[in-house]
Amino acid sequence: MMYSRQFSLLTPILTLFLISCAVQAPQAPQVVQIEQQPQTQAPVVRPAFNASLFPAEIPVITVDQLFALTDAQKNDFLQDFEQGSAQSPAHERIAEYLHGITYGFNYKEQTYTASEALARNAGNCMALAIVTKALADLVDVDLRFQRVTNAPVYDRSANVVMVSDHVRARLYLPGLPGEPRSWVTIDYFPSRGSRNSGLIGTDEFLALYYRNRAAELMLDGKENSAFAYAQEALRYQPDASDTLNIIALLHRRAGDQATAEAIYAYVLAQDTTNLNVLYNYLELAKQQQREGLISELQAQIDALPDYNPYTWIALAERAYAEDDIDRAIAMYEKAASYAPYLHEVYWGQAKLYLELGRPLTAKRILRQGLEEARRSATKKSFKAGWYSFENTRSRH
Repeated sequence: MMYSRQFSLLTPILTLFLISCAVQAPQAPQVVQIEQQPQTQAPVVRPAFNASLFPAEIPVITVDQLFALTDAQKNDFLQDFEQGSAQSPAHERIAEYLHGITYGFNYKEQTYTASEALARNAGNCMALAIVTKALADLVDVDLRFQRVTNAPVYDRSANVVMVSDHVRARLYLPGLPGEPRSWVTIDYFPSRGSRNSGLIGTDEFLALYYRNRAAELMLDGKENSAFAYAQEALRYQPDASDTLNIIALLHRRAGDQATAEAIYAYVLAQDTTNLNVLYNYLELAKQQQREGLISELQAQIDALPDYNPYTWIALAERAYAEDDIDRAIAMYEKAASYAPYLHEVYWGQAKLYLELGRPLTAKRILRQGLEEARRSATKKSFKAGWYSFENTRSRH
């Protein structure tokens, strides 16, 4: 799936990475002042969460519910599967069924359950993987999940930036243990530029699902449910930094800055290069006007490469506010080099060129943006359906 920074220097940001619990209130954990002690002395025990801030509202979807299909959906698939060519192996018949029913499906950045995705004819790549597993389980076909490394996709909603990653499913031809086996890859975005990040276990996949739902619920303003789903994600990956980032953001939104800071410090003690957490911790430090911490966190960020286009968009907006139009244009161009699919980079440049009295250049920039949008997977690839064949032999 794409599972899942407006990042502005003038506006606080929340940064999420997408694919895509009722206890007594703990006492406030001790705030870790990074500027006062080395990171090696940061807490090695995960801070307690202030769960009393997030009373349970609706039950978290169980694993059985996640992969469950309705009787009608089961019957439709099994009838097609049994009537398929006897010469086609089972894993290919599943792929052919998915190709048939999902051609023209609507790609939607929503992590549905298996039955929801089929009923709505929509979903993201994680929803596709969930559907694929639900069908494979019905006919005992071996399935593995795989994370895929593409150039990350960035999007923003209000002051939250989402960084999307990708996951897909493989269906395997039965074979003897240790022997190479063919597989079929089921994928929304078959891409020659993709790099496989390796197969992942069911626990990691479930952690990604619950984290995705937590992020989606938080974006919808359903913080209590988001916290419950994030807690569930930690059951499968107890120290996942991106899940802890969501929980820290939830605490910050709820007004518990002490717990949010303790979580940020805990994550950074284990993962000093996590830009998502660094940015969010920096915004908290700015809100608290802690100059020492701001300087240290900013230095850490500056030492890391930043491919987030919204960083450069924010710098462009700041340069424009300071009447430095040439620098603003340069910053928009840098953002476009990282994320040519973002309309903001072209619209921002066009407005600046109009201000400079260069309407033809502005028009050319907007045409370039339209062409990039037409080439973007978000405009065309979805129509190809949920299907990609890889007749490959593997020992996995």
